[in-house]
Amino acid sequence: MKLNEILIIGGALVAALVLSKGRGLSSSTADLPFINPFTSMLSKVQAQTVQKLESNIGTLESVRQSNLGIAQSILGYERSLADVNISQIKTELDKTQSYIGALQKRAQFTPKYGVNIEQAKYINQFGIDAAYKRWQDPSIKQVANIRQAQSLIPSAIAFSQKQQTEIDRLEEEYQTRFGGLSRYG
Repeated sequence: MKLNEILIIGGALVAALVLSKGRGLSSSTADLPFINPFTSMLSKVQAQTVQKLESNIGTLESVRQSNLGIAQSILGYERSLADVNISQIKTELDKTQSYIGALQKRAQFTPKYGVNIEQAKYINQFGIDAAYKRWQDPSIKQVANIRQAQSLIPSAIAFSQKQQTEIDRLEEEYQTRFGGLSRYG
């Protein structure tokens, strides 16, 4: 039986008992205290209900703690994944930046001897490789290296910018997905 049903039945019985005996009571029985048989049962049910509520609160608290631990584990795992991806890209970005530095040094190199006008025209018309094959002049090879470095620098810089953008995107994605949750851990 539920607690409410017990209280209603007990109250009804007490009321019926009081009404039926109230008229026929003598003065000698009026001084006797009335003992309700349901009082002890009601106290017992109340105590059991309180115990059950305390047990449920304890269970809910342990479930909350367990879920909090799971959430922290998931956040740690996701952070680790993001860190691994970012670390890999940063390693590649460092290599790209070193490559750009080497290209810039090569592009600023000044050959000991320049090419003559005839060689310059030939280079413009047929390319550096053809000019080098024709004259076997080391200064032509140096000019070729300088021009090649100058032509590679813009694409290497663009690539490094894409790498940095990807790092920023991964950080933002983690913050968007999990940043708000990390304050609970």
